Amino acid sequence: MIIDAQGGLPDLSDPFDCCIVGSGPAGITLALQLIKTGMRVVMLEAGGREFTWESQENYEGQNLGLDYFPLESPRLRYLGGTTGHWTGRCMLLEPSDFEARDDIPLSGWPISYDELAPNQAQAADVIGAPGFGQIRHPVADSDSLDTVTQNFSSDRGFLDFKDHEPRRFGTYYAEQLAQSERLTVILNANVTDLDVNSETGTIQGATFKNYAGTAYRVQANVFTLAMGALENARFLLHLNKGHQNKFGNQGDMVGRCFMEHLYTPQGHYFITRRLYSHSRYWEFDRLLYRTVPQLVLSPKPAYARQHGFLNGTLKLDRLQKKPLSANAQGKSEFISRLEYGEDYHFSGTCYVASEQSPNLNSRVTLTDDRDSFGMQKIGLDLQLLPVDLATVRQVALKAAEYLIQTGLGRMQMKPELWNEVPIKDFPLNYSSHHMGGARMSKTSETGVVDANCKVHGANNLYVAGSGAFTTSGFANPRSQSSSSLCALVTICTKPLVRRFSPKIKPLRNICAAAYFCLHRALRHREI
Repeated sequence: MIIDAQGGLPDLSDPFDCCIVGSGPAGITLALQLIKTGMRVVMLEAGGREFTWESQENYEGQNLGLDYFPLESPRLRYLGGTTGHWTGRCMLLEPSDFEARDDIPLSGWPISYDELAPNQAQAADVIGAPGFGQIRHPVADSDSLDTVTQNFSSDRGFLDFKDHEPRRFGTYYAEQLAQSERLTVILNANVTDLDVNSETGTIQGATFKNYAGTAYRVQANVFTLAMGALENARFLLHLNKGHQNKFGNQGDMVGRCFMEHLYTPQGHYFITRRLYSHSRYWEFDRLLYRTVPQLVLSPKPAYARQHGFLNGTLKLDRLQKKPLSANAQGKSEFISRLEYGEDYHFSGTCYVASEQSPNLNSRVTLTDDRDSFGMQKIGLDLQLLPVDLATVRQVALKAAEYLIQTGLGRMQMKPELWNEVPIKDFPLNYSSHHMGGARMSKTSETGVVDANCKVHGANNLYVAGSGAFTTSGFANPRSQSSSSLCALVTICTKPLVRRFSPKIKPLRNICAAAYFCLHRALRHREI
């Protein structure tokens, strides 16, 4: 059922099996999977059913590092979370994203790609995307590039002309949430504190307030933070201030290694008919789907590792069958002499989407400013390393070289990439993909949660979401509510069910699922 804390609440003294803080895709997916096992779950959502500034303003904070969006703008604080403005693009984390690299400090997940793969089909179903398959395919005439497959949660079948939009969890799953007898969703419930047993460190209850300032308390056997990467880090920093850093902050790692995806427009490109015909993602029938015609080129993972840069893609986007404008041609005499319809047939714009390396100095902190509930607001000190810009440069360069060497086209590159200007002078943009801050690791010296997404040093506190990402890859985590994130939920649910519901029938491949979600280990996590 769904109830609103603004109108008063029924008796909540009976302990729940699990309390989930946040109702984005991670929280909703986890809740719906847990109630299938017979568990009683309460979900605390800080906002209501719809967007309000009264709720949203509590996401405000300060940018302390590189220029970045206002911290309240990329996120939404109401039922369904940031899926409310998700575009639906879905790509997978790759096997290489989970592997440790000697040249990239703090790389290497404590889980493997193979542990997530069995859950991909179920994850795709949860987010409303087509089934995921092999995402890389070799590019003809290149020993360094692959093409990369992507899906959209709004994809539709061939000749299916119904309206589709990315799956909004708050509306799509609303009826299921409301009808469940084992799930209690409390709206306008702003969690301000967790009650901790000082002797055992066990979380016993959560205190939350409505917007009138009325305080309530719930008890549960297990607590899961699913508020998004920035808010999970913020809340864990608050919690640790009063409890001697025993909750994942033994190594001063809470908030550290915050990561974004670099989104770097390169300019215009043009291609020949031959390249168009070689890409099945641009064939005519794809235009009858909702998918945007787009070719995605990526250096092979082995090539990137060999040459010391990270994972990334060059996306040839907005395909149009028309000539380049005079502005797009620039001052190049070679380009201006080319004939549309003979030398090239299609044009558009292109951009690089690439990962950010783990960086201890890129972090979420607390500031002296307070929100409407008296909690310290966040500061984001976003920082990049030289390898991050080297990745943008190499991804763009390899794609540009391929087009030239094969005679298939040309593309523009940012002059700052050629000149290798300092990070502070580079015109960067970002994808609004928040990762890290509660990173997964084997020990508390290098992270916040373990392979089961349980907070290091805690008995019953978990983190669900892309804040647990050890590295970022280039796949959208929000859209990555995609399979990888989603699949993380599955593993998160297993230890909960095993520990607190031992009589429940074994779960096999519980749906992986959510847009910022949740993780764990086969040998130790089989139910």
